[in-house]
Amino acid sequence: MAFLYENLDYMRENSHGVILPKYIGENLNPRFELRPYQIAAFENFITHFESKKRPRPLQVLFHMATGSGKTLIMAGLMLYLYRQGYRNFLFFVNLSNIVEKTKENFLNAASTKYLFADSIMINGEQVPVKAVENFQYADPNAINICFATIQGLHTDIWMAKENAMSLDDFVNQKVVLLSDEAHHLNVDTKKKKTATEESDHISWENTVQAIFGKNSENLLLEFTATCDLANQNIKAEYETKIVFDYPLSKFYNDKYSKDIVTFRSDATIMERALMAVVIRQYRMKVFQDNRRSVKPVILFKAAKIAESKEFMADFIDKVKKLTGAELKEVCAKAKNEIMKQALVYFDENNIPFDTLATEIRDDFSEEHCVSVNDDKDATKKQILLNSFENADNPYRAIFEVKNWTKDGTC
Repeated sequence: MAFLYENLDYMRENSHGVILPKYIGENLNPRFELRPYQIAAFENFITHFESKKRPRPLQVLFHMATGSGKTLIMAGLMLYLYRQGYRNFLFFVNLSNIVEKTKENFLNAASTKYLFADSIMINGEQVPVKAVENFQYADPNAINICFATIQGLHTDIWMAKENAMSLDDFVNQKVVLLSDEAHHLNVDTKKKKTATEESDHISWENTVQAIFGKNSENLLLEFTATCDLANQNIKAEYETKIVFDYPLSKFYNDKYSKDIVTFRSDATIMERALMAVVIRQYRMKVFQDNRRSVKPVILFKAAKIAESKEFMADFIDKVKKLTGAELKEVCAKAKNEIMKQALVYFDENNIPFDTLATEIRDDFSEEHCVSVNDDKDATKKQILLNSFENADNPYRAIFEVKNWTKDGTC
């Protein structure tokens, strides 16, 4: 059986699909010129949505590589669906910091990542974008977005409290559900519970399906880079729902993805960290020589939170006392090609190690380093991390543990 996107791709390539409406591009931020694959994603969805045979309610999945602009696709779909009569959009994801970042992208016109045009005009009318706690008093002439974590949404639905959402809110009005990192909803689908287990279990997936099924005009738009199609239950569930497929291999082959180059070294962890800092300074200078305002940032990852905290403290202390002689000794241990290029560049441009050490002491001082391993100031940090390229963003080094648990392990 062919996947949904294969049929839609064939239709579009043979001029049987829908062409992207101009008002979508016109109402997105002009900073973000639509790429060919993003246009194809819109056209696939619109072709499917406007088909007389589409399921009701409609659930689709955009299977797209990390960094390919899934949030921009969401914004464009909001514009299209507003014109189709939809006003209420429920965005949810598994992590609160992603929620805060997405709020910036959808609501803060001053943000460099803001996704909409300065003025959204649809059918000759200006359309505002508003954040709402629920849809009881939503503006009928606005794009109303309710932001939630899947955990918070799950709690609100099954534990009644004032001003929170309930299933009743979804009975008499159609809603677009936008699920980011949607693979987190597939736990039950992967293992297919027995009827007895299902009756005793209310999961996140159950919650979303309960909302989705309340109105035949509802839409569930899922976005993920990691749909586990090797799992036969997942594959069977999504064969008719993957509306667009753009995996990392296509993203890379189309030259939108960065090349990943790895280097081996027998040096200590701290020496390797300093090598990374030197290479970062070299790259920054090359960008500056070519009049490009690019600010390379280094990510230091650890296995446990305690290790990350300890290394961050050691790194800050090391940088604070760094000398040119130490830097020269560390660079001499690096045998990779890019370090050789960096050293030649420094020599040709009369940049001695003492000068380089002074730059590094300033660029990587404590106020330019950030840990993202705990919830303290998580909202503020996430917004700052979302704007690395801004001239006023202070961070040069990030210290992180990926997918950590409360005991400090991965």
